Amino acid sequence: MGPTWALLLALLSRPPAAAAYFSEERQPGESPLQSPTVLVAIIARNTAHTLPYYLGALERLDYPKDRISIWAATDHNVDNTTAILREWLTSVQRLYHYVEWRPMEEPRSYPNEMGPKHWTRTRFEYIMKLKQAALKSARKQWADYILYVDTDNILTDNQTLNLLMAENKTVIAPLLISQAAYSNFWCGITPQGYYRRTAEYFPTRHRQRLGCFAVPMVHSTFLIDLRKEATQGLAFYPPHPDFSWAFDDIIVFAFSCRASEVQMYVCNKEQYGFINIPGKPQSTLEDDNQNFIHLMLDAMITGPPMAPSQFIHLPPKFPDKMDFDEVYLINLKRRPDRRERMMQALYEQEINYKIIDAVDGSAFNSSTLNEMGISMLPGYFDPYSGRTLTKGEIGCFLSHYSIWKEVVDRKLNKAVVFEDDVRFEGHFKRKLTRLLSDIEDVALEWDLIYLGRKLVNPGQEEAIPGVRNLVVAEYSYWTLAYAISLQGAEKLVNSQPLTKMLPVDEFLPIMYDKHINEEYKELYPKRDLVALSVNPLLVFPTHYTGEPGWFSDTESSTIWDDDLVKTDWSGSQKTVKASQTGTSHQSFGSASRDEL
Repeated sequence: MGPTWALLLALLSRPPAAAAYFSEERQPGESPLQSPTVLVAIIARNTAHTLPYYLGALERLDYPKDRISIWAATDHNVDNTTAILREWLTSVQRLYHYVEWRPMEEPRSYPNEMGPKHWTRTRFEYIMKLKQAALKSARKQWADYILYVDTDNILTDNQTLNLLMAENKTVIAPLLISQAAYSNFWCGITPQGYYRRTAEYFPTRHRQRLGCFAVPMVHSTFLIDLRKEATQGLAFYPPHPDFSWAFDDIIVFAFSCRASEVQMYVCNKEQYGFINIPGKPQSTLEDDNQNFIHLMLDAMITGPPMAPSQFIHLPPKFPDKMDFDEVYLINLKRRPDRRERMMQALYEQEINYKIIDAVDGSAFNSSTLNEMGISMLPGYFDPYSGRTLTKGEIGCFLSHYSIWKEVVDRKLNKAVVFEDDVRFEGHFKRKLTRLLSDIEDVALEWDLIYLGRKLVNPGQEEAIPGVRNLVVAEYSYWTLAYAISLQGAEKLVNSQPLTKMLPVDEFLPIMYDKHINEEYKELYPKRDLVALSVNPLLVFPTHYTGEPGWFSDTESSTIWDDDLVKTDWSGSQKTVKASQTGTSHQSFGSASRDEL
């Protein structure tokens, strides 16, 4: 045997490294490191309406609770904030490493404030002191991180804390989405410390560019890595000796970061959560609550949705029908996700409703339709694709027709109809109720009022005298949501549309004599429907053509008399976003659609 083979045999016969000659030498492998310690700072004032969802998001963070300390303070409340926080802390304190609780029962307001959402200089100073106290507590505990989260910021991604830590930044914020352009970062700041608009803001805010970006300001929700040496100089109060900018907690802290040469970052790699738009100085708590409900409804669409804490009792809601005799929600049974979202959306707005199981056009064939006495309007073709009706469009028409028939049979003076793919504008219920009141005040006669639609030929529409935000409807697509009167329902049913059917959003413009096709109109000689529209609109589609999550049961179907001919949106412009064809998305809250 050669020397090489002898060496190999010796190596193979040697016992493994882990196998020791003596039992005392046998050692187990090293255990993994524990997660870093985190102090979560909760500073709440007059946020009883957001706290259940805020606290629910915190408790669902995928992070060991025994490595988290809670530092909670509340002050100057006129609502139930203190009681809610106390209830939650009492329930969860056994789960977390440490809980510090600093309630202030009195006074209930600051001097000279215009309302519970007004930021006076005294309030700014007190919030700085609270944030500094939380920071001092974190340092005293030798916490590795401190996480500040405002109580109207909802972290719906339960991995947010882990993801921020993985970025290894000294100060980093997760980009949060609001109902408008507002978010929790600035891309620019003036030499005087004021906001400066930049070209980078919107691509970052709308996640058209993804990553972690150096910015001069993050606020509301952000993580500080206290292990980093540079954080020793960070402070909220008192302001830095050289500070001369506006007296505001977020600006004071941004200046402190600059003075300590700490770069702030905002990360938008994921959709981490949501932030409510700040109220105006004179805003009421109900205004803020309505803004938050709007944010919650948006979260149901873009996801993940908000969910309340399991440890907090939610007060009951009291839905009503908004001065209508009936509220209808149309939904296909095979679309339970849409049904559940709309049911929750209506409940959150305290709107009572009746579900109408939509007619599923996919179950029809030409023989079935003939037996039902249904025939298509002669010569109808989709104006964009050139196809005839789809089975989905037939099902859609019959679903709406069944409601018109019920309105007539039950002699309902007025009803409102929702499809199940609706995105509500902020303060929807308040605006619609006000509109109905204005209409009643001037004794206006009407048959149908669009609440959401796509105006085919954008242009000036005739305003209704004496009624705010109401116009005479021109040729429009979509039946997302509309109000209908008993007289209007009678006109639609009496026109016998099942014997000359076309898509319901083509039928309605014929009935109010604004359709552009004269041949179609000749088949409906009585075209006196009084059709109006809110302007700006109160509802929009949840998704537009081509967007993630978009699906249409009317467009993605088959033509009514041939299952082999499949259809989709590509041949039609009906489902394309209105702004892509010349009209703009209007909103009652357009003034807030800015970064600030």
